[in-house]
Amino acid sequence: MGLGELENRLNELSGSEWLYWTNTIYETSFPPDCTHNFRKMHGAMKPPEFMAEIVSFFSKSGETILDPFAGVGGTLLGAELVNRKALGMELNPCWVAVYQNICREFKISKGSLVTSEEAGQAIGSQMLLGDCFTLMTDIDENSIAAIITDPPYGCHHGATGFKAETHFNMESVDPRDIGNSRDYHEYLHKMRVFGAEAYRVLRNGRYLVMLIGDRLFEGEYLPLGFKVAEVLREVGFKWKGIRIWWNKATQRPLRPYAVKACFIPNITHQTLIIMRKETVPKGKMKQTKSG
Repeated sequence: MGLGELENRLNELSGSEWLYWTNTIYETSFPPDCTHNFRKMHGAMKPPEFMAEIVSFFSKSGETILDPFAGVGGTLLGAELVNRKALGMELNPCWVAVYQNICREFKISKGSLVTSEEAGQAIGSQMLLGDCFTLMTDIDENSIAAIITDPPYGCHHGATGFKAETHFNMESVDPRDIGNSRDYHEYLHKMRVFGAEAYRVLRNGRYLVMLIGDRLFEGEYLPLGFKVAEVLREVGFKWKGIRIWWNKATQRPLRPYAVKACFIPNITHQTLIIMRKETVPKGKMKQTKSG
């Protein structure tokens, strides 16, 4: 049986499109889109077209995507571009307001974002204001097709070497913000609590995909995505792989960190951590034990 004859149980991609997406190196070149001037206030916003590619792989048309750390709505906009609906949750009212403004000023037309004056469909994906740790408890278990999100990357957010750095412009003073964790032990504990709730609401056989950036901490390189994946495994997720993402169209200039003194990398990539919920039916468990 060829690739084209196999039943596609996850998405609507062809066999060749599926195969291409499995490359662990994920290089893109998405220029700023028409909503960029609204979203750029947030230092960690992602191109909607990029998020649309991820949504397209891990879901089918009409399914519901959850983004518990929604920011200014990149995942929600990406879902709209490929005929999915998404539910976002965001703690900071400033970012919710940005997304709501985008919904007023733009529409979806033939898989693209266009201004509200042009013909198209209204953006329908909703963003809730509040703490996802609380909001997720209202979601039915086994009801979400995919969780695709871009949470805070650790604790102590803020520019550390150059005052002009803008890519940390998403910090807050809210103690509920996991980016305000006192240390990485607390941060990883909160990610474990989040992971347990994500596991509950996700449908069996479906995926939690998280964008995580590595950090430098106390003189060492911290592979944060890998550490987060480990705590997600502790709550039951299976770690299925990674993709190393680099959007060359918006790469920041390289900074001369400790040049001629010691090696300090410019961290220009982010890691997609791909986790799957794989519960075993009770009948299968009994069969395995007896056989």
